[in-house]
Parts: sequence; structure tokens; C-alpha cells
Amino acid sequence: MEKLLQYCSMATGYEQQTVAVIVNSFLDKIAQELSEGNTIDLGENFGTFSVKLRTGAVQPGSPRTPKDSRYRVVFRENNGLKKRLKL
Repeated sequence: MEKLLQYCSMATGYEQQTVAVIVNSFLDKIAQELSEGNTIDLGENFGTFSVKLRTGAVQPGSPRTPKDSRYRVVFRENNGLKKRLKL
């Protein structure tokens, strides 16, 4: 996180403390939106965060121990990021 703050500070000309407040506010808002079940789209050059329910269901008769259902954060990269990473 420190490298990100230094880069943003140099790129914008703002003090690193100011940039830290902005970045932390941005990340807090993303966490809040995800906790409410909303999808976060960060543009066509990056990707989308969403929340999915992973069920703990196991096939009937399976010897595996069933797991509890839980929510997971999922990230899907968009075309712009795929091209940059050459995926």
C-alpha cells in the first residue's frame, strides 16, 4: 500500500497523508458496498467486484463433510486488464 500511496502522491502533487485519506475512503466505500451485496464496476480497463454465495451443499451419499455456506468476494477482470496482462 505504501508504494501505491507514494506513486499517487507523486503523480498528483498532493501530500502522501492526503492521498492516504482519499485511498482509505475509497477502499472503505468499496467494502461497504460489497457488504450490502452490491457489485462494484471499476471501469472497462480494470474489472468488477461482486459478492457470491458459496453453498456448502454436498452430493447426497458423499463421504465429504458438508461445509457452511458463506459469501465470497469475486473479482472478474475486464477486457482492458486482460489485454494488459495478456491473459
